[in-house]
Amino acid sequence: MNEKDKQQSSQEKGRNEKVNTPRDLRLPAALVRTALSSEQTLMSWIRTSLSLFTFGFSITQFFYYLEQRSEDIQMSTGPHRLGIALVCVGIVVLLMAMVEHVLRLRKIKKQGLPADAASFLPFGSAVALLTIGIAAFASIIINWHL
Repeated sequence: MNEKDKQQSSQEKGRNEKVNTPRDLRLPAALVRTALSSEQTLMSWIRTSLSLFTFGFSITQFFYYLEQRSEDIQMSTGPHRLGIALVCVGIVVLLMAMVEHVLRLRKIKKQGLPADAASFLPFGSAVALLTIGIAAFASIIINWHL
């Protein structure tokens, strides 16, 4: 065998041999990507519920302001009800997104998600925003105006 044949046979051996890694990292990597995707979905729902909160609260404040400026005009209760409905929908949407996120993370953890892969920041942000949404709802109900 000449030198060229030896190199070819060693290359073929390298191709045919399976590289043994200590652990297959494809599954944990896929689980981490899924957890990050779940956090991204939660953040999207947070953004949506924040829009609903602010729009509903703004509607009620705007029509309250108009009502105070023109005392001789009687305003309908429709905008007030719409604002309350939007804030309520925002609260419900955020609660549902938080529950879905927690259930999804529990399911992924059962499949072997590394403990340090999930972040608390999106869920903590959701809790803070939920508190703000409930405060906005309470302020509308008790007629506390800015």
